[in-house]
Amino acid sequence: MTKVLVIYAHPETKTYSTTDKFYQQFIGAYREEHPEDEIIEHNVSEYMPFPLNKIAVSIYNKALVNQELNPDEARFQDARQKWVDEFIDADKYVFVNPMYNLFIPSEMKSYLDMIMQIPDTFHYTKEGTMAGMLHDKKAIHLQTAGGDYHGSTGAPDMSQLDLGHQYIGAILHVMGVDDFTGVYAEGMDHDPANAPEIMADAFQRAEDAARAF
Repeated sequence: MTKVLVIYAHPETKTYSTTDKFYQQFIGAYREEHPEDEIIEHNVSEYMPFPLNKIAVSIYNKALVNQELNPDEARFQDARQKWVDEFIDADKYVFVNPMYNLFIPSEMKSYLDMIMQIPDTFHYTKEGTMAGMLHDKKAIHLQTAGGDYHGSTGAPDMSQLDLGHQYIGAILHVMGVDDFTGVYAEGMDHDPANAPEIMADAFQRAEDAARAF
């Protein structure tokens, strides 16, 4: 059975969330196309338990010198490792977020910090380069934005300003995941008069991407 891990980062309610509507179009089509797949969903805006805090830094520093963890650190490490193992065990990843100031929400950044763990998801070679530990996996990024950054509505291409998509792709690449694409619902604030048509087009692209994913 294929495992699909969804990392969703948005605190807004479903009633008002364009991001959630966009995601529901995608995941509904995906379930129709892949009814046997297991889908695991986390909204890290509601629950992000293991940020890169002083406990995490202490664990890292102690690991460098093989120093024993104290009880609080050991509990933190054991609980965090379950999230890392879940990421490793998944076959497909779906990242869902609105664009925040050209980037991803801070909770999604914290999640990526959590699962970027040596030697679980990547390691350093003897030459000092980073090499991924995850292979034969694929990922997709669903992102909403008020402006048009990828020419979705015919506006000039400003994808170089989409630092969030670039960042997720770079992190996945370090971990060995290079099958990565993005689907965007954007430009609704830039062109509010045509927002319904923009969303309808985005929904169709989300459904098409889901069936091919």
